[in-house]
Amino acid sequence: MNIRRQQVVEMFYHAYDGYMKHGFPLDELRPLSCDGIDTWGSYSLTLIDALDTLAILGNHSEFRRVADLLISSRKNFEANINVSVFETNIRIVGGLISAHLFARRAGMDLDPGWPCKGPLLDLAVDIARRLLPAFDTPTGMPFGTINLAHGVPKGETPVTCTAGVGTYIVEFSALSRLTGDPIFEDVAMRAMNGLWSRRSSIGLFGNHIDVSTGKWTAIESGIGAGVDSYLEYMVKGGILRRDPVLLEMFDYARKPIRDYLEHGGWHFWGTMSRGAITMPVFQSLEAYWPGVLSLIGDIGSAMASLKNYRLVWKQFGFTPEFYSVPTQEVGSRHGYPLRPELAESVMYLYRATRDPFVLDMGVDILASIEHSAKTACGYATVKNVLTHQLEDRMESFFLAETVKYLYLLFTPDHWIHNPGGSGVRVSVESDFGDSRTCVVESGG
Repeated sequence: MNIRRQQVVEMFYHAYDGYMKHGFPLDELRPLSCDGIDTWGSYSLTLIDALDTLAILGNHSEFRRVADLLISSRKNFEANINVSVFETNIRIVGGLISAHLFARRAGMDLDPGWPCKGPLLDLAVDIARRLLPAFDTPTGMPFGTINLAHGVPKGETPVTCTAGVGTYIVEFSALSRLTGDPIFEDVAMRAMNGLWSRRSSIGLFGNHIDVSTGKWTAIESGIGAGVDSYLEYMVKGGILRRDPVLLEMFDYARKPIRDYLEHGGWHFWGTMSRGAITMPVFQSLEAYWPGVLSLIGDIGSAMASLKNYRLVWKQFGFTPEFYSVPTQEVGSRHGYPLRPELAESVMYLYRATRDPFVLDMGVDILASIEHSAKTACGYATVKNVLTHQLEDRMESFFLAETVKYLYLLFTPDHWIHNPGGSGVRVSVESDFGDSRTCVVESGG
């Protein structure tokens, strides 16, 4: 454990230092060219996305330095640029909220109203408010793109993927609970319910929908790309909000997935109306599924899928974006962009089972990335899992998620694994002179 954990720490700093030296202040590092590039909106995205990983690793001095840097450069959020509503939420809003909630532990000077106030929370609110016009549709489901200065771009397509519609409840609920403003939570739930009311007669969801009319424009259903995080957020949102309705929604949504799409631990794509299989493939993005199942206690099903995924990893050294299960061959998309989903599931399932088989999967992930993806300046996307040819990109989620989950896997006594048995009481002063008590740092 100690050896593997140290390897992960070295991996993080090799990539982080490479980004700070060659990529910052642009969004991402190009690890083959040793320079930077803007990809999702010119936010210094990797820095925001990876800030909470610095806290997880215990580097509080660098956390404080970077947080101060971000606080002083908030003008980026006023730019006249078009950005993805979905990506901005999960990477920017989520990254800032996480950093805000780690601020006390990291030794930052706190506002008397923390955790209900603070400059990092202000940044999260600022960017989230700029996303709100996207939700102003007849269905409550958001457009996929927003201009940070001017709202929904003229002529913007109303067609959005299911995940892009239903993946806000975690971040937006946190914002509403911290600020007291219900608007964020309300629009996120309206969007989720908009999709829910349009599920098929057998309970499946398509993968693209017109947010103006509510009509499905792509009718294939699965648990992977285009649908994935809508299902994921039912569970994580339900846990965060202590909301049995969201958890019941997931139980209901899972039944037709099991009845029509699940085959021996694999999950295929089928028509949303009848569940007829159209594409018997495994997608790398589906690897979040065992972790989600572990959160609701279905360890048996989670392990069955995880064992399938390990066979793919062993075959290629990575999981390709598309893998044909019948032929056991790489599909039409054969890269691996250092995705975190499998590492996340492994981390959750090791917490649940302490099974050395699961731990060995984490060792395999770490070894593959270190062996094939490492460059002089960072770690690169694997363009082809057959040849291990690299592509000149290191997405922000590598530092924000993949490395973080590996670190937590090999650090079983980490403070964030606290199951809720202890916490810190904080007296919060309001603008009206009264105070209340919050409990913070009581677990992940």
